[in-house]
Amino acid sequence: MKRKLWLMAFAGASVTTWALAEPPAPAKSDAKGDTGVAAMIGDKPITTAELDAKILKQNMKLAQQLYDARKAALDDAILDKALGEEAKAANTSVDQLLKKKVSEKVTPPTDPEVAAYYNANQAKMQGKSLEEMTPQIKSFLSTQRESEAKVKILAEIKAKANVKVMLEVPRVEVAIAPNAASNGPKDAKVTIVEFSDFQ
Repeated sequence: MKRKLWLMAFAGASVTTWALAEPPAPAKSDAKGDTGVAAMIGDKPITTAELDAKILKQNMKLAQQLYDARKAALDDAILDKALGEEAKAANTSVDQLLKKKVSEKVTPPTDPEVAAYYNANQAKMQGKSLEEMTPQIKSFLSTQRESEAKVKILAEIKAKANVKVMLEVPRVEVAIAPNAASNGPKDAKVTIVEFSDFQ
């Protein structure tokens, strides 16, 4: 059920992504009410896509949160489609199949690795001994390795299935004064803006 809800959220988010990438098209007015229309000024609609575009342009934190949610949902959707047949053939779920693939790539942290982490992060140990912190460190290192393994598996799946991700990272438009100091051509594909305070 949880995975289905994620996919529904992703599907809804995809519409918003399209609306942000292109100017919102005039919505059709509907006497009974159109879920894509937030208000009418005479016969001219104000769409929810227009409102989303304004909100996300002004609130970078919200735009980043929405992007992160979309990316997570997209990764789940890719795994569902790429591993669906294999999971079905093994008479298991995609989640269980993924856990199996992750477990095959992850090795439990050894005592020397735990000790090395403990010694390198003494400031975070709150004065506790190695023996006291060992269970927490092992749990942390195991979770970290599982996350890294999942990222690697997802990357391998994307490469094998020739996945092309068009989801755009949020960007902030920065106004640059015509007389601002700059280096490089004006038509460069990438512009880096540095903010500094001279004392």
